[in-house]
Amino acid sequence: MSTGRKKQKKQALLFIDLDGFKQVNDSFGHSFGDEILIQVAQRLATVVRNQGLSQISETVKLELNLSRLGGDEFSIFIEDFEDENRAIDVAQNVLHEIERDFVLGNKVIKIGASIGIATYPDSASSPNTLLQMADVAMYRAKTDGRGIFRVYSPEMGNKIRRYHYLIEELRLAIASQSFTLSFQPIVNVDDFSIDYFESLARWNHPVEGPISPAEFIPIAEDSNLIIELGNWILFEACRQMSAWHNAGMNKVKMSVNISGIQLKHLPVYEWVMDTLAKTGLPPTALLLEITESCLIHASEKIIDDLERLRQQGVQIAIDDFGTGFSSLSALGNLPVDIIKIDKLFIDQATINPKYEKILNSISDLGKQLDLKIVAEGVEVASQFELVKNLGIHCVQGFLISRPESSYNVGSKVIRNNLNHIALTGTGVCTPKSPTEAA
Repeated sequence: MSTGRKKQKKQALLFIDLDGFKQVNDSFGHSFGDEILIQVAQRLATVVRNQGLSQISETVKLELNLSRLGGDEFSIFIEDFEDENRAIDVAQNVLHEIERDFVLGNKVIKIGASIGIATYPDSASSPNTLLQMADVAMYRAKTDGRGIFRVYSPEMGNKIRRYHYLIEELRLAIASQSFTLSFQPIVNVDDFSIDYFESLARWNHPVEGPISPAEFIPIAEDSNLIIELGNWILFEACRQMSAWHNAGMNKVKMSVNISGIQLKHLPVYEWVMDTLAKTGLPPTALLLEITESCLIHASEKIIDDLERLRQQGVQIAIDDFGTGFSSLSALGNLPVDIIKIDKLFIDQATINPKYEKILNSISDLGKQLDLKIVAEGVEVASQFELVKNLGIHCVQGFLISRPESSYNVGSKVIRNNLNHIALTGTGVCTPKSPTEAA
C-alpha cells in the first residue's frame, strides 16, 4: 500500500472464506481437508496469473499477491487498477473456480466461497484497516447467502459493531438468566383442542427493550452461545410443561426448537433425557423441532440419538418444511413424526393455485407416511379453511393465538377450561376475531 500512497494508485483486497469446508473436515478428516486446501490454493494461483496480478518475490520466489490468512481463509491483493469493476471481475473468477468440483480419489466434493472486497483509499487508509474492512464485507457475503461477494460500505461497519455488541450482551443476559419464554398453541383443525405449545425465547434488553429472536438467535448460533441458551430453554420449557401436565393438561406436548449447533456439539439423547428426568416431564410430553436443512445434513450419530429419543416417546418435527429439502426420498429414512409447513406456502396458497397444489401434495405425503401435518403462519380465516379442506391436521398462527406468557396461558387456557381439561387432558383455543388477529 505504500506504493499506492506514493503514486496515488487505487488498490483492492479480496478476503476469501470457503463455504462448507468445515463439513468436509468433519466428514472426511483433516488430511482430506488439507488436500482440498492445496487444490484451492492452486486454483487461486491460476486466477492470479490469468488476471495479470502475479508478482513473484525475487528473494523467496513466492507469490506476493496471494496468501493464505489461516484455516480456510485466503486473500488476493490487486496492486493497481483504474476500472472499479476490476476487483469484481477477479471475485467472480474466484467464485467460478471454487464452485467447480473437487475430486479426491473416488470422492467428488462441492464447496463454495464468500468474498469481501475493500479498496484503498476509499474503504481504508492502512493495510490492517483494509484487511479488517474486507473481512467485514466477507461476513456480509456470508450473511447474505454465501457463494457471493460483497464490496465494503460504511453501513457494514455499523452492522458488524452491533453484531459484536450483541454477542457481549447475550453473554451477560445468559449469565443473569434475563430471557423469558412465550408459548404459542398449535391446535387441531376440527375442535381447536391444543395439540402442543411451541416455546419461544424472548429477550427484553434493559436498555433497548425487546430484541427480536430473528436478530439474536442467529448471533447466538454463530457464536455457539446457543448451546448455553438452549440448555436454559429446554430446561425451562420442560419445567413449565411439567407444571401444566400436573395441572391436568396431560395430553398436551411442549415443543422446543433445536439448532444444528446443539445437535452437533451435545450428546443429544443424554442431554434431553437428563433434562426430562430433572423436570419430571414424561418423554411423551416433549416435541423437538429441527429445521429440515439440519436434519438432512445430520450425522448417523445424531440420527441414531433422535431415533432413541423417539423410542422413549419424544416426538420429532421437521420445521420450515419446503424451504431447503434436497430430496424427498430422504424423508423415509429420517426419524420424524410431524411436518411443519413453512409460512411461505400458507401465504401463497390462497393467491397462487400452484402453491395450493403443493400443499395438497404435502398433505397426501403425510397420510402415506403416517406423519402429522402442521400449517404454520395461519393468520386469516381463508387460510384456515384452505388448510382444513386439504386435510391438514393442525394449525399455528396469529388467527389462533399470538405467543403468550406462561401467566396468560394459565389465565386464558387452564383456569377457564378446568372441567374440559379434567375430562380430556387438553385445553381449547378458538380462532380470534379479525380485529384480534390483526
